Amino acid sequence: MPSHTGYLLIADISGYTQFLTSSEIDHANPILQSLLSVLIEQVGDPLHFWKTDGDAVLAYSTRQEFPSGETFLTICENLYNAFALRRQDIIANTTCPCNACANVATLDLKIIAHYGKFEQMQLGPTTDISGADVILVHRMTKTDVAESTGVSSYALFSEAAANAMDINDVVEPFSQEIEHFGEVSMKVYDLAKSWERLRANRERHFLTEEDGVWTFRHQFDAPIAVVWEALVAPENKQGWMDRIQTVTVENPLGRLGAGSAYHCAHELADFFYRVTDWEPFEYYSTRIQDPARPGTSLPETYHLTENNGGTDLRYTMGVSMDAEGKRSEISEQESAAFLAEFWAASFAELDSQLNASG
Repeated sequence: MPSHTGYLLIADISGYTQFLTSSEIDHANPILQSLLSVLIEQVGDPLHFWKTDGDAVLAYSTRQEFPSGETFLTICENLYNAFALRRQDIIANTTCPCNACANVATLDLKIIAHYGKFEQMQLGPTTDISGADVILVHRMTKTDVAESTGVSSYALFSEAAANAMDINDVVEPFSQEIEHFGEVSMKVYDLAKSWERLRANRERHFLTEEDGVWTFRHQFDAPIAVVWEALVAPENKQGWMDRIQTVTVENPLGRLGAGSAYHCAHELADFFYRVTDWEPFEYYSTRIQDPARPGTSLPETYHLTENNGGTDLRYTMGVSMDAEGKRSEISEQESAAFLAEFWAASFAELDSQLNASG
């Protein structure tokens, strides 16, 4: 049986038992099926779908070089966001007075993650995994986090997972005695609060191709989460961007997102840009300064879509404006000429690196 070291994840719908036992089964089951389905849709490479288990979706990773903790945390947030939106849609689109439809709002989501060792085994047509760490992640679903912290929509990481992800600065400590494992140190992340904070007073800055003045497209064979991380993580950007010597970033909110400011030192000039919109793993937008024209800047959108296991990237550059709010067509022309060569070389190098690591 092949052995692996990786992440183990359980997305568990809380309030399930009470909901099911107090609801009409012919309405309760379709609701739960809909909520579980939207969670399954969010599970993809670099995570592998494992199975459903009643009210939970289980997944694991075997990728040797898993994306960063930032990306894994975003996967957890996307699971919660998808669940919350589907729950909201169900509530908004039903007028049924039955208990099942009336109690949908009582359902919530908790995500449990552990980093450890497990063995993969084939049982007929089914792939299963086993090991002490698999048992531990299941036991972590039965902790009293909600009662102890008041947080009901949470991601609970084992200390091993939090350390592997390097996210200790954005999580809160928690521990509990777990049978056969002793006192287990864990970390709590408030998913609902994160959702509210990241979207509070949010402005959309999404450029369609029609909005822009120049577009570049590229297709990658790698999964969307891997391409996303390569595009946004400064330590990765520095490795594939053509003739870029250093990449640094400032994160006023402590994490990559709207407001983050990048500085890319190119052989020919310094490029400064700020993230204006952030929707992992779908798109992000920035506003970049023209290094040749102080006060002149232009918007950009990087739009990702899945394509048969690969990822299509659309980069669109918008109208360039000077300090007085006047359009600078020369800035647009020079930027497009530079970027046509720059993106072709850069994305070819990124392709090579992703294929080598995949």
